[in-house]
Amino acid sequence: MNADQFKTAFIEEATELLSSLESKLLEMEEFPDDKEKVSAVFRIIHTIKGSSAMFGFEYVSEFTHHIENILDAVREDKLAVSRELIDWTLKSGDHITALIEADELPDVRKALIEKSSEIVAKFQAAVNFQDIAGKDSGDEKGGSPAKKSEPELRKEPENLWRIKFKPSEDIFMNGTNPILLIQELAELGETLVLPDINGIPDLDSIDPEKCYIFWDILLLSSKGGNEIRDVFIFVENESELIIEMVPDANLEGVDGSTPKLGQILLDRGDIDEDALRNLLGKQKRLGELILENNIATEEAVEKALSEQNFIKTVNEKRAEKEKAGTASLRVNSDKLDELVNLVGELVTVHARIDRESASTNAELHSMVEQLGRITESLRENTMSMRLLPIGTTFSRFKRLVRDLSNDMGKTVNLVTEGEETELDKTVIEKLNDPLVHLIRNSLDHGIEAPDIRRAAGKPAEGTLTLKAEHAGASVRIIIEDDGAGLNKRKILDKALKNKIITTENGLTEEEIFQMIFAPGFSTAAQVTNVSGRGVGMDVVKRQIESLNGTVRIESSEGEFTRISLSLPLTLAIIDGFLVSVSDHNYIFPLGVVEACIESKAEDRPSSSSRKMIPFRGALLPYIDLRTEFGIDDERPEIEQIVVVKSEGQQVGFCVDRVIGENQTVIKSLSSIFKNAKGFSGATILGDGTVALILDTEGLIKTSKLKEENFVNGKHS
Repeated sequence: MNADQFKTAFIEEATELLSSLESKLLEMEEFPDDKEKVSAVFRIIHTIKGSSAMFGFEYVSEFTHHIENILDAVREDKLAVSRELIDWTLKSGDHITALIEADELPDVRKALIEKSSEIVAKFQAAVNFQDIAGKDSGDEKGGSPAKKSEPELRKEPENLWRIKFKPSEDIFMNGTNPILLIQELAELGETLVLPDINGIPDLDSIDPEKCYIFWDILLLSSKGGNEIRDVFIFVENESELIIEMVPDANLEGVDGSTPKLGQILLDRGDIDEDALRNLLGKQKRLGELILENNIATEEAVEKALSEQNFIKTVNEKRAEKEKAGTASLRVNSDKLDELVNLVGELVTVHARIDRESASTNAELHSMVEQLGRITESLRENTMSMRLLPIGTTFSRFKRLVRDLSNDMGKTVNLVTEGEETELDKTVIEKLNDPLVHLIRNSLDHGIEAPDIRRAAGKPAEGTLTLKAEHAGASVRIIIEDDGAGLNKRKILDKALKNKIITTENGLTEEEIFQMIFAPGFSTAAQVTNVSGRGVGMDVVKRQIESLNGTVRIESSEGEFTRISLSLPLTLAIIDGFLVSVSDHNYIFPLGVVEACIESKAEDRPSSSSRKMIPFRGALLPYIDLRTEFGIDDERPEIEQIVVVKSEGQQVGFCVDRVIGENQTVIKSLSSIFKNAKGFSGATILGDGTVALILDTEGLIKTSKLKEENFVNGKHS
């Protein structure tokens, strides 16, 4: 890597660290007595300080050095965690971000560097901290430390040591407790301590002032042999002490597994090589043979078994570390997008080859099926690379909620659930702005001021909940506050005044709530720096719909407002369910399909207004796609009802024929079809024809089914 590549790598790492700094600081504020959380914040700042000095960002290192000193004082209990400390550490993180981003803007960078000392002075004054010049070997002004950060950040490899410690029988006479030495040894790493008590005499002849025990110890540590020997420096001359490093070759067997019992006994010197060779190959457990032939003691075998288990644990931990070290690899997102596109093309081409080979050559078709399995595996792995846990996005909003609630004089607790829910990275990137708008509105319009909440019998602290959950082929994100709720009367009056509607008659509650997404709509009494200009909610809906998602609102005045965003898992490739009506093909997202049932002519209702069919002991409402899409050719004698789940309810879709599962590469519809409701995209089938991907929730809302078979979202 050249210098620019190293610098780019540093900027990426620093950006990730600064992103995690916010969440760690807010956790530290919530649990100020948790030393591990304080240490986690300190480590982030320490790492940025060391790395920035290494890669030529001395001005970042110098500023961060002062922040590190303050956090070090917190870590050493010389300074308490306070709101002021959290505020200024957050501001310092913002300043570090600005310094890094201004690297190639000399004028901006100069102004920021001049501001650094001002921030440090205000920080120190706010928390009543006196910086100590020269701490951490800095210069006389307390500036940037000497560039010795790299060795500090480099972690030495761990080795396994075998130690035999047999103290002198008279060790107690000079005031030494061997147990304390073993405890000190344990501080150097992970240990397995195996005491040998065979030397203890009968109770009648025991001398309580003598030590009859010795120890075999396994130590996994990054320390060297001399550092281990230093533990025994005052007793080594009067004791038997053997310190040997176990070679890596002895940590694993020939096949990469844990070393065998015989090998361990051999390494420990508890068994002879010739004796071991004579026992190998016999049809009995080696341990039993060793004891039967008195080749080693029972205690030696037990120690060897304990060592075997310890080494197995060591190997498992090493494997986990290696896996963790190789699991994360930075790849340019453009390359990943290109890979997904290529896999999508491969899926389409395979479908065409599969179709052509099915009627030609059986052997060729078998090979194509194998190619299909490989293609599917490649598709799943490629798509998993694009999936990211949404918790990363949620954690960014903790700072937003904290700062906004402070500015508004409100106390708000942000609760997050389902952070591990994964979503396509493209969806996550485009989701940030809509969520910011919704959170700001919840804080401004939803959650009341503390005195108003107390007067209403609520706790002074409001609660804002962010929740993510899987819902079939979609992910549902819920933003809920326990605030004032939506005032239907105000919404209707504003809608009539702005001529969004001409009459309020016949409107459902959900339709009234949906009016807040109209352009320029706002019921705010006054404009604030947070909201009230009528800009934002219409943008939210437009952005969610551009992701093929939907927005739903539930509210109860004086109690809560809940906004649910339903989004597709991915915008690239999905598992689909292919059906046809006449000579038209359609795709259902496989994740929403629950069952398929036959529908004969005599089972269908004679009235076109009530489309219901018996299903599992109840009546299932269904949508006739032939009628919905205006297809008027002759119906088949037997039709199929595809049962899907939508918002907790089962709904059927009547089609001519079910073809089966289909790997579906999603293609966006042209802007010409932007007003076509009920479709979320299209795909190219193996024969080259196009199939439309159905938006089941959209179809349910736009069809006559909603009016005739549902009342407020429930079966009539």
